[in-house]
Amino acid sequence: MGVTYFIAGVILTISIAFIFYRFGWISTVCFILLSIVPFFFKGYEDIFSFYVLPLIAGTIGGYCFKKGLGLDFFITVSSLLFAVSITANYHILKHVKEYDFIDHSIVETVQLLKENKIKMEQTFDQYNVSEGDKEKFLESIDVYIDILNDRKWVQFAKDMLPFAAFFYSILLTGFSFFLMKKFFMKKFGEGVKALELFRVNEFVIFILIAGWGIFIMIDNVQYPVITVTALNIALSASVLYTIQAIGIVKFFIMKRGLPVVILPLLIITLLFVPIVFVFVMAMLTGVGILDLWGDFRKLNSGKELNINDRGK
Repeated sequence: MGVTYFIAGVILTISIAFIFYRFGWISTVCFILLSIVPFFFKGYEDIFSFYVLPLIAGTIGGYCFKKGLGLDFFITVSSLLFAVSITANYHILKHVKEYDFIDHSIVETVQLLKENKIKMEQTFDQYNVSEGDKEKFLESIDVYIDILNDRKWVQFAKDMLPFAAFFYSILLTGFSFFLMKKFFMKKFGEGVKALELFRVNEFVIFILIAGWGIFIMIDNVQYPVITVTALNIALSASVLYTIQAIGIVKFFIMKRGLPVVILPLLIITLLFVPIVFVFVMAMLTGVGILDLWGDFRKLNSGKELNINDRGK
């Protein structure tokens, strides 16, 4: 279901962006009216994000292409607005309607796992799977169920909801931008800056420092809301600087005339080695932050590096 939602979200985002590009802000009124429709049906709480993210991302994406902005503007604004809207929606539902969609989702997931466990046991018996392999697989399901039922991890999921929404939005808007730039809105996006020119606003560094500073220095037991908020902000800002560093790597790959496909292949390869992946991402975050002063691509000077000057 998650993959289906993601694909549907990308399709809706691209469609809304194209409509906004052609018809402007008048189309946004129609999108807002459509987004209100789910509120009249029971169970809208579980599909709120499905409607809201494409609306936000599509509108911002259409504006981005219309004004010739870039990926940095697109994913930063879209992800920030989505994270705020999802967090606000969660707390309104929890405190006004007494409905916690995270608890509800966990209960449904646990129930689904238990049902699948029974089906898998029957399948293993049907195909005469060895007892050792059978027990190992079923134990892994039990471990996952125990984790979901652990209130500590449930609370962690609730605390990290803003960052989770921010990160998910980055994935969806980033993939949508790639398809829009390369295929569906190619002729409209010639002046739109892609990943290789991604640059975080210089004021974000103060947000990053404040976020990590508050999280580290303030007692999280005495001031849980403040520290959790600071952690979400700090992680979100760190991700933006990581993306900036990846953009720098892509810039120099293109400058050297190497195939850009090297970059995604390298990232995918690192995913199979979690420890190395975490180390590389931390290092990239540092590179992204240093670019604020180093300006490695010379984007703020009159001597801007030319990607087409390969090998120089």
